[in-house]
Amino acid sequence: MPITFRVGYRSPLVSTVAWLLMSLGLFGLGLTGYLLGHTSGFAAAGQALLLLASAASIAAGQGLFRRLEWARRLSLGLLALILFALPVLPWVAGSPVMLGLACLAASAALLWSLRELNTMLVRQEFA
Repeated sequence: MPITFRVGYRSPLVSTVAWLLMSLGLFGLGLTGYLLGHTSGFAAAGQALLLLASAASIAAGQGLFRRLEWARRLSLGLLALILFALPVLPWVAGSPVMLGLACLAASAALLWSLRELNTMLVRQEFA
């Protein structure tokens, strides 16, 4: 008799993170297209990085829907990158203090999702 492994249910957290990453990737692609027509050639390196990050975000979201391990690791890396970039963004843009506090709250939510994506229950889905 063959051995059957039951991996578990599909957690809503993984699906939510997948949708979040794909929507951020699509927003980044749209922003790249907008900036392509409105900026000079000096910002081409930044646009290339934005394009690369957007493509990686979309690929990670699609992989999370299919519960692939490389996509979980890529999404952990992308969320960690967003986690460190989010509090710095209002300071660089010269935004008001309230936006900075909102970015810190969003960083706390990202930190929680990073911790939850690394739990044993979620990792079982990717086995």
